[in-house]
Amino acid sequence: MKYLIILILLPITVITKAAQFTVSSPSNLKAALAKAIAGDAIIWKNGTYNDVVVNFCTTVNGTTNQPIILKAETAGKVVFTGSSQLIVNGNYLQAEGFLFEGTSTLLKGDVLTFAEAANYCRITNCAVINYTPTNVMVNNNWINLQGTYNQLDHCYFKGKTNQGPYLVVRYKKDAGYVDGSNTAPSSYHHIHHNYFGYRTLPTDNGGEDMRIGDSFTSFTNGFNIIEYNYFEDHRLEAEVISNKSWNNIYRFNTFVNNDGQMVLRHGQQCFVYGNYFDGKTGRGTSGGIRIINANQTVFNNYITNIEASAKDVSKSGIVVMCGLLGSPLNGYYPADNALIAFNTIVNAAMPAIKFGYGNKTKGLPLVAPNHLTVVSNLIVDAVTNGKEIAEQLEPVTYAACSDNAYTNGATSLKGFEPIKRKSIEENAGFLYRTQEPNTAIIDSINKRLAIHNIHLSPQEIMHFNPAWKLTKSSVGVTWIH
Repeated sequence: MKYLIILILLPITVITKAAQFTVSSPSNLKAALAKAIAGDAIIWKNGTYNDVVVNFCTTVNGTTNQPIILKAETAGKVVFTGSSQLIVNGNYLQAEGFLFEGTSTLLKGDVLTFAEAANYCRITNCAVINYTPTNVMVNNNWINLQGTYNQLDHCYFKGKTNQGPYLVVRYKKDAGYVDGSNTAPSSYHHIHHNYFGYRTLPTDNGGEDMRIGDSFTSFTNGFNIIEYNYFEDHRLEAEVISNKSWNNIYRFNTFVNNDGQMVLRHGQQCFVYGNYFDGKTGRGTSGGIRIINANQTVFNNYITNIEASAKDVSKSGIVVMCGLLGSPLNGYYPADNALIAFNTIVNAAMPAIKFGYGNKTKGLPLVAPNHLTVVSNLIVDAVTNGKEIAEQLEPVTYAACSDNAYTNGATSLKGFEPIKRKSIEENAGFLYRTQEPNTAIIDSINKRLAIHNIHLSPQEIMHFNPAWKLTKSSVGVTWIH
């Protein structure tokens, strides 16, 4: 008997062990980067380094599974001072474990930068603490995100007292870019699990924790996701987050003891959901969510202890603003077609919700928002101060305003009805109302979310999950808590 023997030749995989380099200066780093390939690690030796520009710039790219990594020998033990900076510039690069601390002499440029040519890069487990110039009028940022698909996560920022936000997203403006056009490329950044602590500034404007875009690129489709961040003790500035581009998502963030608000300042088609706000500052200065520009979607946020309605008419649990007639790019566009549903507002100064507030200081006629959908919001235990639960300041029009409920106080607005406190249920300390799903509103929310390939269940849309309220120990670096 003859046998046919078939040989199957399998490809031979050559496994290359990742290299590791040790550096302690910019020149060492430059030499290591000239040799590094995907998967290699560059270790910066522990110590304190003054006036160092860490230029993490490669000509060879990492890959999705094998980034080129630059990290501290021990997280938190590589300390940069003076005018030091970290610049990430390349593809699939990861920087981790660095601390920038103390009085800064950096007068120009930003502390942590993703350069325009940075794509699929990551900065993680880094901290910037009290890194402020002596001259607090110096305007810089601690984080500058450019490029595309970059990630900032598990970082810690505290103690900025000079002008300029903690974090900015900047969009690339190619030659010939026209301000207000939508031709700047989308950025697709992911910003998550970071701690943004105490900050103040010498003025009352220009000190946000985050500014996502600017007025000149405010028609850009950003597609950034900002989630699971903790914002605490933000002073003076009216905006903790200032959204200034289209199609961004802000979800599952926690805001505690802040003067400012989550503000959809420019841009359209953004989503704010699943966020927790505790405005008990004791300063009478806190606000919740402010909505400007068309087609915004705000649902299932939990907002408590908002103080500032009596002191600042731009602040309430939720404020829907008017636009300005003939508004410039840095002005105000009306919040037409806003969808506001299933939000819970507890223990807020009345009015807990405002419609049609306008900035009359700009000297232009106000344009009230049209076609608002305001459904199934719950206001519990509002603070009695002689005002209505909900008020309308300009002639707003509604696509729907119904099934909104409150437990005390009164309002002349239709679509808001009193209910008894005993009909409110509780889950892990969070109040909510059991009701049949409003399928039309749920479908509308999911239809809007489809551009992000997100589809939520009725429960995710209607009821706040206590797990969405973060603790400080669940964010930031691993070596400070």
